[in-house]
Amino acid sequence: MHRDIKTILIIYKADHEQVRGMAWTVADWLAARGITVLLRENIPEGPTAVVPVGTVVTGPPQLALILGGDGTMLSAARQRAADGIPFFGINLGRVGFMTSAGPDNWREVLAEILENGFIEARRIMIEVSVIRGSETVYTTTALNDAVISRGAMARLAAFKVTLGDADVCTLRADGVVVSTPTGSTAYCVSAGGPLIYPGLDVLCVVPICPFLSDFKPVVVPADSPVRLALSAPETNMYLTCDGQELFPLDDNDVVVVRKSTRSLKLAKRAKDSYFGRLRLKGFINKP
Repeated sequence: MHRDIKTILIIYKADHEQVRGMAWTVADWLAARGITVLLRENIPEGPTAVVPVGTVVTGPPQLALILGGDGTMLSAARQRAADGIPFFGINLGRVGFMTSAGPDNWREVLAEILENGFIEARRIMIEVSVIRGSETVYTTTALNDAVISRGAMARLAAFKVTLGDADVCTLRADGVVVSTPTGSTAYCVSAGGPLIYPGLDVLCVVPICPFLSDFKPVVVPADSPVRLALSAPETNMYLTCDGQELFPLDDNDVVVVRKSTRSLKLAKRAKDSYFGRLRLKGFINKP
């Protein structure tokens, strides 16, 4: 349990006046309780965090509050805006599955964290690469998933699927989702994949609308790289990572997804429940 929180970094959704105002409201509330606050807008390569006037920073933050929604959480994690600092989300978006408080209860929740501390949980991230011939032409890091999907043409693609050292099959489908446990509540479950307990060290491979194939969603150890080689011509395919970064694929490109050396730390209250959150967000029914 992490206690004795003295400094908090607030990262807030970019280009949103309401969220910016909310960030300063939260900062004033924390400052009134003796917390040193830093604020940072969630923009790529943005300026260093702003320290409110009259505040003296004596050490690194022990907690990062992310104001926005799941998209802001994903973006902040991918941009390395607060590497090594546990994230705690305040949802100002829609679903907010990764967030733990909202606009109506953030004061109550933060007061509890300041008094009782928080538990740190680790979430794996993935490194996604595109190999074209003998050259790596694209690489990025994602928290939720890597998705290969078709463009404007309604045409099936073919993928040679390799999991670890095993050549599995050639799959014909509209696309493929490779998801972390964190991302299993996103495109993964929508495409027919399973919900995966977030602390597990695994990846899930889910075909999107497979054609004449018995390939079912499969969960593999995160240490086993997933290799998807495109083998159908003129399929107009794209790679999307975390729903935020798009890269056009050429015929015969190879997409490799492996566990990243980076991971995300999340701050949890002791009473937080994964299955309670699934019920709250409508993924499972109440007992």
